[in-house]
Amino acid sequence: MKRIVYLLSFFTLLSFALPVGFISCEPEAKKAPNRVTNFTYQDFETVVKSVDKYYIDKNINKNRAFTDAASFAVLSMPHPLYIYPESYFNEREKYDEKEDLWPGKTFKISPSDKFVLFDPDYTLVEKIQKEKLKKNENRKLSDAELKKLIEKEKLKKSVIASRWEEINFSRKEFDRVISYIQDNLETYKTPVLKGLVELDGELPEEEEDKKEFSMEQVFLAAANGYLNSLDPHSNVFLKEMWEESMAKISDGSFEGIGAILSGGGSREVVVENPLEGSPAVRAGIRSGDTIVAVDGKVIKNLSLDKVVKKIKGPKATKVVLTITRKGNTGKTDIEVIRDKITIKNVTHHIVKENPQVGYIKLTGFVKPGPGEAPIETQITNAVAEMEQEAKESGKPLKALILDLRGNSGGYLDLAIDIADMFIEKGMIVFTRTPFRSDEEKYAKNKDITKLPMVVMINSKSASASEIVASAIQHHGRGILLGERTFGKATVQSLNNLENNPDYLLKITNARYYSPSGKTIQVVGVSPDIEVSEEPDGGFPFRYREEDMWNHLPLIPHEGVVKSKFNVNAIKEYAKKNGKADIFLKSHANDAIKPDYMLIRSLDYIEGMLNTK
Repeated sequence: MKRIVYLLSFFTLLSFALPVGFISCEPEAKKAPNRVTNFTYQDFETVVKSVDKYYIDKNINKNRAFTDAASFAVLSMPHPLYIYPESYFNEREKYDEKEDLWPGKTFKISPSDKFVLFDPDYTLVEKIQKEKLKKNENRKLSDAELKKLIEKEKLKKSVIASRWEEINFSRKEFDRVISYIQDNLETYKTPVLKGLVELDGELPEEEEDKKEFSMEQVFLAAANGYLNSLDPHSNVFLKEMWEESMAKISDGSFEGIGAILSGGGSREVVVENPLEGSPAVRAGIRSGDTIVAVDGKVIKNLSLDKVVKKIKGPKATKVVLTITRKGNTGKTDIEVIRDKITIKNVTHHIVKENPQVGYIKLTGFVKPGPGEAPIETQITNAVAEMEQEAKESGKPLKALILDLRGNSGGYLDLAIDIADMFIEKGMIVFTRTPFRSDEEKYAKNKDITKLPMVVMINSKSASASEIVASAIQHHGRGILLGERTFGKATVQSLNNLENNPDYLLKITNARYYSPSGKTIQVVGVSPDIEVSEEPDGGFPFRYREEDMWNHLPLIPHEGVVKSKFNVNAIKEYAKKNGKADIFLKSHANDAIKPDYMLIRSLDYIEGMLNTK
């Protein structure tokens, strides 16, 4: 019987637009050599049949699926085309910004078609884009502006979707689009916007890494378009991409400067945080520094991933960062010697600001790498080590923090096992798959500690993290502090694509529910007490599942999750006896910025321990 891996990860292998970047994110292991692969129309058909067989919703909108498949196919070419319902294209100025109304020509495959293909004049588009880059203001959008942009994009997509419905675009039309691409592929093989590539300073690919564009990429794009019409988390991709990504997660070793960056594009590239003990810290890089050049080359307008590529490099080599710093005039060149940086999946320490609180950080629900102990064993050992260390210091532990911030998920079975480590008895989660009985999972093992618990969560805590957090909250085993989580409560199966073992298919086949019977999909897990991770104590807009297009909708649930803790008493205690504000003010200019949420949480932990 074929074994299926069940995943709860919120990240997608095919998405590289991340808000922050590690320097560097390249594993020590060498990249696997490129294999000769192929993805055909028959493989596209296999994906379609697999959706019919395995997808959670047995009544999908197939016309919409073939529409998205066609859209992805024409966009995949080196010279991309766009496909629109003719009625929408004729009035698109109602929904697009003026600067996004590119010049170009439209044509039809057949005169009777109610849709058009749009071929932009890329020579003019390049000039428009360069002007746009020059005019870009280097500023951060407000929450209201971000929300407005997202709502406007949703409106545009919903209007386009309704227009597609009106013209009844079906499998027949999709096949005609594919036939057009096949017959005219040579026309669209020449890449466009070369000037913009040069403007970004992107280095050309090595000749041996180049792969001539063919119908393989078109069929693969069409398959992902078909899956994208269903939800944001189903896709098909090369098996070697999965293997490389797992190697990165399991290895956890990087060679670079050890800093987290944000920004890029039209925004400044800012050092969010240099990692403790990293080459960046040793060289004098500080939190809040703005990078303006790398090795003497200005990085203005470069995307974050391109900046990361310029900064990363082998151990013992150097990179010169030109930075500006608030309070200083002019620019400073700082030479950083790259080194090996290890990011572990499980880390722990006693909190130095309160030595009677233990801290465990879990970055992902992934299987251990070669020679590593199981994650459950690592967590058990961490608790035992901290308890022993605290006992020897004469200040025994009073509380334990489990930090799930930024933890985007992983394996379902591992989430259940980790929740079981802290819950004595009761349901942890149940999954619901069409035409099958609910699968309920209960705690069965003895708790590894009786210490009062705190679980820290934020908007990037997703899937498996949400299972653990909601179970601990439901059973009153610990108090949740932080922000509302991401809100992804769907389960994907991962399997070889039938008749093509070079590709893997990840497809949504179930939902999971918290012990209360509530699905976390869209709404996420709300903390017992909101705690900000921002310097100013605010709660800015965060991108979550509800902001994604085509996400599975919320299933209403009348029950309310009531905290098992006296939240008002804890808040009152923290307000009267809290030390966070004093500490944060005195450490505002540290080279490594304080962990604002952790420091603020310590006041609430004291409140939890001293109130009933």
